[in-house]
Amino acid sequence: MNTEPESAMRYDAGPHDAEGWKLHDDGTRVHRYTCTIHDGEGCDGHCRPTPADPEWDPGVSQPLQPDVTIVSVGRLHDEAEGEWADVLQRATIALDLRAHFRDPHVRTDLRQLTAHDQVVRDTVMDTPGVRQVLAAAALQVQGYLAGPTAAPLTVVTQCAGGRHRAATTAMALRAVVAGDVEQAAAYGLADAARQFVDRDLVVDLVHRDLAKDVVER
Repeated sequence: MNTEPESAMRYDAGPHDAEGWKLHDDGTRVHRYTCTIHDGEGCDGHCRPTPADPEWDPGVSQPLQPDVTIVSVGRLHDEAEGEWADVLQRATIALDLRAHFRDPHVRTDLRQLTAHDQVVRDTVMDTPGVRQVLAAAALQVQGYLAGPTAAPLTVVTQCAGGRHRAATTAMALRAVVAGDVEQAAAYGLADAARQFVDRDLVVDLVHRDLAKDVVER
């Protein structure tokens, strides 16, 4: 097994496969899931059969559905069709970053870049208040998970075009909720991630609009 630290882009850029595992009560390790993290242009494989699906095969090990799905969206693309078109209607937690946090789009040197670029991530995360909002969102996730009814959560981060603020904060929140302290530290959120280290949550990250063209405005 490769034990070298993974780069920040390991979780930031899709599509790629991710694997997770959990421990039985006796400490034995078992395979839990595989999924594909992608940019929202159709499903690249993270959607797998469930017992209600015709493709379900009880003889094949089936991955569990994600405990938390984090979706970044650009509200200027709300009219577009697709799998995540109505995600705001399904959201458990929705963070709207448009009014309170300056849009990197106004900077000509950042306009054509996306959250896949380090300078964009740094610009967004260095904005006063962003880390506090994400830490609070992580507490909300913990609160919902502590409820007596087990149900998957959908967290939506929103900005105008979906290429900068929403995508960056979704990446950061994914690292936190997945309990990846090293990744979360790159966003200044290591302490928030430590609260999730032993939760062993299956977390999907979807960027609905990150790959779309810049909206001139």
